[in-house]
Amino acid sequence: MDNTYSDTVLTPMRVARTTGYIDWSSQPSLFKQYPHFLFRYAYGSNEALKRVELARFISSRSTVGSKPYYRMNVPSAGNLHPTELYVQIRGVKGVLSGIYHVDALHEELVLVREIEGDGLEPALGLGKKFNGMIFVVSCVPYRSEWKYGDRVVRYCYMDAGHQVGGLCTSAIADGHTPTILSQFDRASFDSQMGFGDEEYSTAVIAFGKESEKGVEAMCSALMRVAPTDYCDTSGVIPAQLAGEAIFSAADAPTLFTVDEDVIRKRRSARNFAPETLPTPHFEHFMHSLLQPPNPLSCFAIVLKSETVARGLYRDDRLLKEGDFAEISAALLVDQRFVKDAAVIIVMTAERYGSSALMSAGLFAQQLYLDATSRGVGFTGIGAFYDRKLQRFLETEMPIIYVGALGVERK
Repeated sequence: MDNTYSDTVLTPMRVARTTGYIDWSSQPSLFKQYPHFLFRYAYGSNEALKRVELARFISSRSTVGSKPYYRMNVPSAGNLHPTELYVQIRGVKGVLSGIYHVDALHEELVLVREIEGDGLEPALGLGKKFNGMIFVVSCVPYRSEWKYGDRVVRYCYMDAGHQVGGLCTSAIADGHTPTILSQFDRASFDSQMGFGDEEYSTAVIAFGKESEKGVEAMCSALMRVAPTDYCDTSGVIPAQLAGEAIFSAADAPTLFTVDEDVIRKRRSARNFAPETLPTPHFEHFMHSLLQPPNPLSCFAIVLKSETVARGLYRDDRLLKEGDFAEISAALLVDQRFVKDAAVIIVMTAERYGSSALMSAGLFAQQLYLDATSRGVGFTGIGAFYDRKLQRFLETEMPIIYVGALGVERK
């Protein structure tokens, strides 16, 4: 995937060529919808399903121009939401055992197929019935390709990482520990899920345990439903996604517990106050950047601090001293709001690929929630001049993710 990184870097010339009028009336639909006749559980109707509901929900609805505008509990580049979420539920009291689509738009769990002696387990390399919940995070690349072209591969996997972080956090808040499943044939599994060439699994996370009872493979795939109302892809992006690896246990960071209120309040901060972070919060986040999940490394551009010199840091070492607020804004495609942030966080990796991108999204989701729990703001930034930022950092490692942390303006 190294060529994909080189081919999709942003340069001033590329930004100038691609910035212009967007016909939002041609935007593909943002949410997959299964037929109306299928059985559903409405959000809030069953306490046993709360962790599913907290994993994916719309936090605010508004209208921009004449189109609906949705913000979710997990962020998305351009607010285009190229992810979908499914869950197999078995042996949960009061819930029909089956495979469900998590329909955040209508706030429902849609029963795609009821299960009994069969299920997804054989397609995932499991020989016994799994009691609990098995979540499947998928990606619908055209929702983002429509706007971002071939750079979309980055955003799809970062958004998928955010969704993994969202579902893991919701389950941990409910007292459950995640198990990441990755030792299976993804193409065969996607076929069982009823995915066509427009949708791909990116992660499978289980909460529960295997029973002693055997399980049979499903005799047929789930019904195939188009994930968008239309698709006009070049085919290049789907081919790249199909060749990438599923999220594995080696990529997962240690997760922390937050309460439901924090999950519901998470939002992106785009209006920072020109203030320093309180020292305990600043030190906490600088320490967090010392231990990112594999395969990430973190740089910190400190713009404001009461305790350390302003400048570029890595592994708690000052690499360059100076006021880099103007430079940071310029490197981030002239997004001026970052000048008021306290810290710009840059995640890099030795190799560019789905593993690094999803780990970055998951780690960033933790930073979002950690910041929310402390009453400060964080936001992910998808637009940056890759090569210029690499030269500023004096690194050849690919830039994976950029975020800004600071005090939100009241």
